[in-house]
Amino acid sequence: MKDSYWLRKHKEKYYPQLKEDAKVHTLIIGAGLTGLTTAYYLSQATDDFMVIEADRIGYGTSGRNSGKVTVQHGCIYQKLIKKHGFDEAKAYYEAQKEALESIASIIDELHISCSAIRKDAVLYTNEETLIAKLQDEYQAYLDIGISAEFLEAQSSEPSWKAALCIKDQLSYDPFAYLLGLSDYLDQRGIRIYEHSFACEVEKDGSGWRVSVNNHYIYAQNIVSATMTPLLDGFSFIYAKSYPSVSHIALTECEHSISQQTLYSIDDPMSSYQDINTHTLLCGGYEHPCAVIDKEGLDEWLCSLQKTWKCETPRIVWDAQDLVSFDQLPFIGSLSKRYPNFYIACGFSKWGNTNANVAAKLICAELLLQENRYQKLFQPSRMKPMLQAKCFRMNMQTAVNFIKSQFPNVSGYELSCQPKEGKVVTISGKLYGMYRDDCNELYLVDIRCPHLGCICSFNAVDHTWDCPCHGSRFSFDGSIIKGPAQSPLSEIESDRENHVDPHEIIHKTE
Repeated sequence: MKDSYWLRKHKEKYYPQLKEDAKVHTLIIGAGLTGLTTAYYLSQATDDFMVIEADRIGYGTSGRNSGKVTVQHGCIYQKLIKKHGFDEAKAYYEAQKEALESIASIIDELHISCSAIRKDAVLYTNEETLIAKLQDEYQAYLDIGISAEFLEAQSSEPSWKAALCIKDQLSYDPFAYLLGLSDYLDQRGIRIYEHSFACEVEKDGSGWRVSVNNHYIYAQNIVSATMTPLLDGFSFIYAKSYPSVSHIALTECEHSISQQTLYSIDDPMSSYQDINTHTLLCGGYEHPCAVIDKEGLDEWLCSLQKTWKCETPRIVWDAQDLVSFDQLPFIGSLSKRYPNFYIACGFSKWGNTNANVAAKLICAELLLQENRYQKLFQPSRMKPMLQAKCFRMNMQTAVNFIKSQFPNVSGYELSCQPKEGKVVTISGKLYGMYRDDCNELYLVDIRCPHLGCICSFNAVDHTWDCPCHGSRFSFDGSIIKGPAQSPLSEIESDRENHVDPHEIIHKTE
C-alpha cells in the first residue's frame, strides 16, 4: 500500500517485536487512534496493560485519513433522527463534540506538534436538487441544538449553491498526533510492540490467550482496536456493516485556498481541506473493497484538477474503513457471552472523533465506571440488521462469494509483466501470480483464510483484496488488513531451492 502524506512527512519510529510470553490484565490490539487513545486514558489509572500492532503504529487508516476533526459527518443527523430518534441523534452529536474538545485538550496537555488549527467545517452542494437535503439537515441541527449557519449561493472558489457551516472545528496531522500519544506512553513505561500480529485468540478460563509471533499473551481483557473485530462472538458485526475504500490526493493549487474543511454532498461525494495556502487534500472516489476501477480513479483525479484548477496530484493513497448500516459505530463489550472482549469499529469514515469516543467508553467499562453512551453504541444491537441496505449488501456479499469462486482465470499464460497480477490455475487450484520490479515471480493461494472468498488483484496498490469482508494481502501473501488472521500461503519450496515457479506450473500440466 502507498504511504500517505502524513506517513511520508515524519521520521519513522520503531518499536520491538514481541519475543516472549507475557501476562497482563488488559491487552490492546491495534496501535492506531483508538488503541493509543485507549492506552492514554487507561494509563491514568493503571499500567497493567500492553499494546500490540500487526504492522507499525498508525500505519492503517489512522495514519491515512484526511485529518478532519469535526462533528459534521456529512448529512448524518437527519438520518439519525429517522433511524434512532431525536434523543439518540442528540447523544451522537454530544459524543462527537466532547471528543473534539478532548482531542484539543490532549494536544495542549501533551504539547503535541501536529499542525492543529481551528477551522470552519462546511457541508455544501452545487446541485439545485440537493438544496432541500441541506435544508433538512439544517433543520435537524436546529432541533438538536447544533450551532450552525445556512449559507446562500457563493460564486467565488469554493463555489456552492447552498451550504451549512459549523464554526470552530479542528484539523490536524493525525500521524503526528499518534506519535505524540506514543511519546507520552513511552514516558509512562507502557509496553508497545510492533510487527506483532494476533493470529489466534482463544478463551483461557475467565480470560484470553492470544498467539503472537509464536508466543502467548495471557490477558483478562482484550480491546480489539482494529478496523474489524478479531472475534465476532455471534454479534454479527460483519453482517451489520461493510468495508469501504476511499482515496485521498494531495495537490498544489495556483490560487489561495480558504482555511476551511469542505464536504460536498454531490455525487460523487468529495471532501477538501487546505494543508497550507496552496496545498490541498482531496478525499473521495469511494468504492467497495476489491472493486477498484483504475480508469474511474483517474477520472476522479482529473475532475479534481478541473474543479480546483490545480496540478496533477503529487501523492494519492487510499484509506479503508468499516461502515455501519445504521450510521452508528460499534463500541464496547462484544456481547453478554464475551463481556471482557471489547471492540471499536464501524466508524463510517469519521474515525478521528469516534476513536476518542471509543477510547473513553471502553476505559469506562474496563474501570467499571458509568458512560452515558454505552447503550447507544452497544455492539450487540440488532437495529443495523433492520435496514434495507443491510439486506441488499449482504445479498451482494453472498453474490461476491459465489462469483469469486469462478474468477477470470488466465490459465497457463505465463507472460506476467512487472507489477502485473493475474489469477492462474495449478492442478485445478486457484493461485495469484505477481512479478515484482526485480523480475521475481510470486505465487500465492488467493482463497481468503477468513471465510474462503477468492481475492482479486488490486492494480493500483498491487495487493490481493477480498471482495467479501475487506481483508487485504501483499503480493507475497502477507496480511495488510484483517479480518483474516493468517496470510495467504505462498509456494516457497521452489524459491528456497532457487527454482522458478514456472517450473512448478509446467510439472502440473
